[in-house]
Amino acid sequence: MLKRVLLVGLILGALALSGCLFVRAPETGVIEGYVTNHLSGEPVVGAVVRAWPMDGEAPRYTVISDYYSPTAVTNSDGYYRLVVPEGLYVVEVRKEGHATSRVEGVKVGSTTRLNIVQKPVFNPNWPVEPPEVTVTGVTEGMTITEPIEISIEAQGPNDIQLIYAAFGKMPGASWLTAPREVFFSTHSTGTFILDPTAYGVSGETTLEIVVYDQNDNRTHVIFHVYVQPAETPATVAPPSLVPGTPMARAVTLSKQVAFMALEPEAAPAGANIYVELRWAKSPDDVSDPPGTPSPTLTGYRVYRKLADEDEFKLIGTVAAVGMPEYTYRDGSADLKVGVEAKYRVTAYKGEAESEYIEASTTPLPPWDVKLLEPADESTGVSLTPTFRWQPTQLVGEVQVYRLWLWDAVHGWGWALISPTLQNVTECPWSQLYVYPEYPTSGTPWERLQPYRTYEWYLDYAVAFDAYPTWTAASVAVNDGVTKDFPTVLPAEMAQFTTGER
Repeated sequence: MLKRVLLVGLILGALALSGCLFVRAPETGVIEGYVTNHLSGEPVVGAVVRAWPMDGEAPRYTVISDYYSPTAVTNSDGYYRLVVPEGLYVVEVRKEGHATSRVEGVKVGSTTRLNIVQKPVFNPNWPVEPPEVTVTGVTEGMTITEPIEISIEAQGPNDIQLIYAAFGKMPGASWLTAPREVFFSTHSTGTFILDPTAYGVSGETTLEIVVYDQNDNRTHVIFHVYVQPAETPATVAPPSLVPGTPMARAVTLSKQVAFMALEPEAAPAGANIYVELRWAKSPDDVSDPPGTPSPTLTGYRVYRKLADEDEFKLIGTVAAVGMPEYTYRDGSADLKVGVEAKYRVTAYKGEAESEYIEASTTPLPPWDVKLLEPADESTGVSLTPTFRWQPTQLVGEVQVYRLWLWDAVHGWGWALISPTLQNVTECPWSQLYVYPEYPTSGTPWERLQPYRTYEWYLDYAVAFDAYPTWTAASVAVNDGVTKDFPTVLPAEMAQFTTGER
């Protein structure tokens, strides 16, 4: 008997040494995405991203190989990639000078796309531990057949700033993630109702919660749930295009706009892009009164395929509420300058889904403008000056500008404005007019006043791929001129003093 055991041991040892003995490793999956300072904002470069199982307290794997890579460092685009066994994970991002961002409940099967927001710290002397979040009323994998009552408690070394909650998406600032529930300056939401019909979700989806503390540390909790679909009709009529309006429009901003605080900073290429989709409702989208959940349609599904991808992916849903038109903004960090994004929108109810409508757009690069003449703090300027500026680069086919001139002595009580200027980088004094009293007659004065101080700037500088019907725009300046784009501050303002003539 002993000889037989020894013989078996020798055989197994020999097989192992020869590579003929295999022990099946667990199935692995990939977690990948971008770390940005808000949605499609500036990439966070050099951040350390770690993943560990939900039932663990720290990373279990320390050896990084092609098979197991639970740790990564974001590259120049903010991109990271982790390789871990299948299961539920915590993913955490840390970087010096930045608040910590943690995502709990990341489900890994094959490839999981997870874009993560990580903000600079508000105060470097405050703690950078993310809040601990406790949620009652929802559990992983639960089936939801009606509105649910949930409550959220958040605790941490810093006071809690914001608590968000939504079905089917990562909730955050209203501009890109409405609708969502939001609670300000409280560690407890109390019990509130979350209704899946308000989000147009059905079948397998998520319930997601995001909590920020006062130092911008962030915890994102994901529950994978199943929302009972509505009764399936025989057919569903598709949505349609809005007459005279392109379905998809990409907007690139030259200023880094935090949509919560509207604080502009310089934006690098490829950052601060969003695509706005608009479509007209399906004939099956009937609601009385309009604006309330439709009993005849669940909602609309939005699919996207980037130029370097093989197939369309579901990126969002919009609840059907009987409105004539709908808007969806895609602010994903996956959007890139020069990379075509193709979209499809369908209507659905239960298991029935309509034919799709489709459109594509290609984001333009960011750009800016510099004021040349009269230069800032210049003196002896002509009483009939010509104003000149220069774009940092030529973007798109058409660049549109508008100029303002202020009497610095009288401030906001007196101003001249130019007409809309296309593909030119100068404006003579004679083209300015008093706004709004003389919109076409030009300035009523022959010249400026001698030895007087004035200020001028561009309140609008936007590049388009086509004009006025456009599918991509790059906004250098928009000081509230149009509601097509969020308000950003002007690029700069130049002050000058006139001479004698």
